[in-house]
Amino acid sequence: MGVPGHEKLTIEEFFAAISGSEIRYELVNGIAYAMAGAKEGHNVICSNVQTAFVPAGKQKGCRTTSSDTAVQTGPDTVRYPDVVVDCGPPNAAAMTASRPAIIVEVSSPGTAVFDYGAKLREYQAVESVEMVMQIESEIALVKVHRRQTNGTWLEDTFEAFDVAIPLPTLGMSITLNEIYDTLDVKPRPRLQVVRSDHTPR
Repeated sequence: MGVPGHEKLTIEEFFAAISGSEIRYELVNGIAYAMAGAKEGHNVICSNVQTAFVPAGKQKGCRTTSSDTAVQTGPDTVRYPDVVVDCGPPNAAAMTASRPAIIVEVSSPGTAVFDYGAKLREYQAVESVEMVMQIESEIALVKVHRRQTNGTWLEDTFEAFDVAIPLPTLGMSITLNEIYDTLDVKPRPRLQVVRSDHTPR
């Protein structure tokens, strides 16, 4: 069964429609949209993060999965984050994460506007989500959004390679060195200001 172009689908119809499809889709307000293919750097980052999360997740009773695990963010919206830490009851036949606790999205210039806007708000609206990590794939930049005890969200930005990013849900931390391992990714360029020694009169 193919995915209809602009026909609104229920969650159940969506999963039935994409079964066996070689093209990856997300469901947004009932409309199925094809997802863009990823570059090697994107995939390496996802692999590095997943490799770091898996052992700690197992100790906490959580499962760390790749972009094939769906997160339902609304009554007719299904997203596929790049990495999901699911701390709910295990169910091998489940189509969606039962209790997604950590969401990781690896952004690129073509997807950042969506990842930093609507998708972030959707993830933050999921009651079980404790942290959303947004990783840039072409520059060394990680934004971490943490849910506070009062329900608000706190954002931190990490650009130094050796600074630990705490992950309380998993009882561990991760650095940009680990996230970007084997990739030649640089920090954002800084403006170099040359100041004159002459004092203006």
